[in-house]
Amino acid sequence: MCGRFWIPEADGPEELLALLNRAELARRVRHPDFVLKRGEICPGDNAAVLAPNRNRQTSLFIMRWGFRLEKRLVFNARSETASSRAMFRESLRDRRCVIPAASFFEWDHRLKKPAKFRFWPEGRPMMYLAGLYRFEPDAPLPVFTVLTRPAEGVIADFHDRMPVILREEQLDLWLDQGLNPQFFFDEQPPSLASQPDD
Repeated sequence: MCGRFWIPEADGPEELLALLNRAELARRVRHPDFVLKRGEICPGDNAAVLAPNRNRQTSLFIMRWGFRLEKRLVFNARSETASSRAMFRESLRDRRCVIPAASFFEWDHRLKKPAKFRFWPEGRPMMYLAGLYRFEPDAPLPVFTVLTRPAEGVIADFHDRMPVILREEQLDLWLDQGLNPQFFFDEQPPSLASQPDD
């Protein structure tokens, strides 16, 4: 599951900060007062997202997290069933995206007072989450959802789901609609490091 992820405010991986700054500046061309949220990103928040532009080149966009379903936001999609669900089928085929982040959060509910933990791929300063996006009527921005898979490794003690995490060299392949997405879902996920989030 992925219900929160983290974007550094200033002190963070240079590559990630550069992506965020580029996305924010591009949005300010038409919306001069726009500020991209940093820190803990929650469903309903805006985020910088990589997706193909009209010329099929990978570009940065600002999107809002969560597909609208009546009065609630659907912020995750199960990779195992996305191709068979009407809400996700078309996006999985035609509108894949990548969400850059530094880490994501999960709660340890085994404790009397659940504690929040931060997770990230071992040995990497940032990560890329596989996602889907779509356009919704009356929504000012495209909306995205994060794909999840069965949890493995350290996170399995906290939750039975984890986000689908892509390697940097896989980004263009993931965004290529001609490639079967099952390839990415079948891959072994990266080993994750974790620490309590104070």
